[in-house]
Amino acid sequence: MPSCTPLVNAMTDHGSPDTPDKIDILIDQVGHFTEGLTELKLLVQAQAEIAQKQLEAIDKQGERIDQLAKTVQQQSHSIDRLATAMEATNHSQSEAINRLAGIIDRLLPPQP
Repeated sequence: MPSCTPLVNAMTDHGSPDTPDKIDILIDQVGHFTEGLTELKLLVQAQAEIAQKQLEAIDKQGERIDQLAKTVQQQSHSIDRLATAMEATNHSQSEAINRLAGIIDRLLPPQP
């Protein structure tokens, strides 16, 4: 039966003291990779929060625009009613002035 010692020695052989251990390199690389993933996760979370705030702001602006549109429509109706009332008043005043002018013409003697 073959001995397992060479395999165990190969797995645990760290080489010379100047060469880094492959497991240490792998652990270091996994650590950097994990840090990068963590930073990416935080960045994605921050972007999601910003996007959510922007959507909320857009919703609020939409509500304000709807309210503004209703206000403008109400003001338009008020202006229409005011214009109609002013036309009626102008017509009434014009008729009163014409009647008054007719009365004055009848009361004043004709001019030579």
